[in-house]
Amino acid sequence: MQTTNSDRSAQAIEMSAVARAKWLTMLKTRKINTAKQLLSRVRDLHGEPLARKALKGDRLDRMTWDSIFKGLKVYREDFFNDIEWFERDLETQWGMLWGMATDASDRFGIVLPEHIPDSSLWDGVGSDKFQQSIASRTSVLLEIPWGTPGYLILLEQDALENIVLLCPSPLMANPLLTGKIQRLPQYPPSTFEFLQPITVGTNYLWAGVFTQLPDLRWLADAQKRPLRLQLTQLADLFNFASKQPKGTPMFRSSYVVTD
Repeated sequence: MQTTNSDRSAQAIEMSAVARAKWLTMLKTRKINTAKQLLSRVRDLHGEPLARKALKGDRLDRMTWDSIFKGLKVYREDFFNDIEWFERDLETQWGMLWGMATDASDRFGIVLPEHIPDSSLWDGVGSDKFQQSIASRTSVLLEIPWGTPGYLILLEQDALENIVLLCPSPLMANPLLTGKIQRLPQYPPSTFEFLQPITVGTNYLWAGVFTQLPDLRWLADAQKRPLRLQLTQLADLFNFASKQPKGTPMFRSSYVVTD
C-alpha cells in the first residue's frame, strides 16, 4: 500500500550512529546541552520530552526534525540522507534515474552479430538493426548511441529486477567513448565475445555519457568485477546525474527475452 506525503511526515526516524555523533558535536559546539536550551532555540518544538529525544538523535517524526533543523539553521542533508528521509527503495530510485533519460530505442540497444556490417562506422538506425525481442540464450551485442564522446555509465535492470553495472565492468573496462560506434562486450580484452540474456522477461537499459566519471571508489572497483547495484550505489549515480548540466546525454531503451 502506498503512503502519502503526510503519512510519511508522521513516521518516526532516528539518526544513524555516524550522524548522531556529528549531531552531538554540533550541539556541544553551540552550547546546547539541555532540553531547555534546545527549546529556547527552536520555537516550534513543544515540550521537554521531545527536546530530550532530539538531543540524543532519537526517533522523531519528520515534521519535528524539520522544525528543529530550521530553528537551528542547519541542513537536513548533514544528518539524514535522501534514502533515509524519503524512504526510497531500489525500484523507486531506479524509476527516478530512468525518468531522467530520453528514449533512444532507435539507436541504443541489442543487435544481432549478423546484422553488423564489416564497417564499424556504419550509423544505421531503426528496427531492422535493434532487436525489440530475442529468444533466451541468443548471442547479441549491446550498441551504445554513437556521436557522443565522453565517459559512459551503462546500467541494465534485468527481468528479475536486478540492476547491473555494465560499464565500467569487465565487459567494458574502458568507459571512454570517442563518438564512434561502441559495442559491448569489448572483445578483447573482455573474455566474452557476446552477451547471452537468459531470463525471460523485459530488460531495461540506461546510459549516461558524462564529461567525467564520479569519484566513487566502488565505481572504480567495478572495472575488475561485475557489480549488482545496491540502493546506496544507485542513489550515488542519481545524485551525480542530477548535478550535470542541462542537455547531458542520458538514454534509455528496453528489450524482451522470450522462451
